[in-house]
Amino acid sequence: MTALGPGDMRARHRPFVVLAIAGLRLLAGFCLAWPLAALISTSGVGLRAEGDRALFEGGGYLLLELVRLQGGALAAAARGLVPVFVLGLMLTAACNAALLVALNLRERLAVRAWLAKALDRLPALLVLGAGTALGQLVLVVAGVFATAAVPEPLAKPVATSLAQAALWLLVGLLTGALGGFSDVVKASLVRHESRLVDGLSRAFSCLRHSPIRASFGWFPFGLAFVVAALGAAQLTERLDVSRPGAWRVAAVLLVHQMVIVVSVAARAAWFARALRLVATDPQAAT
Repeated sequence: MTALGPGDMRARHRPFVVLAIAGLRLLAGFCLAWPLAALISTSGVGLRAEGDRALFEGGGYLLLELVRLQGGALAAAARGLVPVFVLGLMLTAACNAALLVALNLRERLAVRAWLAKALDRLPALLVLGAGTALGQLVLVVAGVFATAAVPEPLAKPVATSLAQAALWLLVGLLTGALGGFSDVVKASLVRHESRLVDGLSRAFSCLRHSPIRASFGWFPFGLAFVVAALGAAQLTERLDVSRPGAWRVAAVLLVHQMVIVVSVAARAAWFARALRLVATDPQAAT
């Protein structure tokens, strides 16, 4: 199996891979959400014509009541879902590996060889994902402490709010940059079939030569997903499943699934860009 040239790495060349991964995400999300959704439905909210939208109306009064009355059952269900959640994280890493491998290969995909190649990369991607999540958590916790330490003089409340907003913006930028760099490392691991240490070294080379692309190359694709999600939210509100018509429910379900497809397609497009980055960087390519 041979690797594609940098100019041929495009997400649009693997549409069926994108659809397959979107289907897996849909199935995993259903398994994770079903127990909680069933519990909410039996609480009486499911009998209302407006559905779970009622939970967030009027300042979220019904949501607070649900937590108060069903708190124990919700906590028990959440504890039971921990193994499913861990399995979902592993599935996410496996999907990322499969997507990167598919985007990197020239030949028509043979399922067994494709998945075997992806599984070879999975341990390193799991370690990298755990380290990235831990680093992002540390940044968020540091942001909480930093904003809490900002002085709050009564005479200058606006200055305090601006300082806190600036701190959270910095935390957001650092968190996004860490996530982008992590994806470049993943691309290097797959492109060069290297160990984690070598992948990190090549990714740092990309960071030195193209800091914006290596840190925030994901931004256009993330923005496209946000626009799609906001558009889907507006369309869902206009469809209004509380009104008669089974077609409304079917249409809302279809809109939600299309958002998942867009999210996977956006990630595939970003992964293709990351692969091109590590393939064309002079030092990373050696």
